[in-house]
Amino acid sequence: MEGIKAVTLVLGAIVVYILPTIIASQRRHRSTAGIAIVNLLFGWTVLGWIAAFIWAFGHTGQETD
Repeated sequence: MEGIKAVTLVLGAIVVYILPTIIASQRRHRSTAGIAIVNLLFGWTVLGWIAAFIWAFGHTGQETD
């Protein structure tokens, strides 16, 4: 049972870590690749994660935005 809790915790942490990339992808952000790179390389610094998160919610560059 402890193993299931540990796996769930790790998977949850991974989802939270890549959340800016998921959001950018779902919003069809024109800079999804850039957001993913910042998220993966600098997300561990928390400041990089916050920057990627804010960027993901920024203007998508689409007319229907």
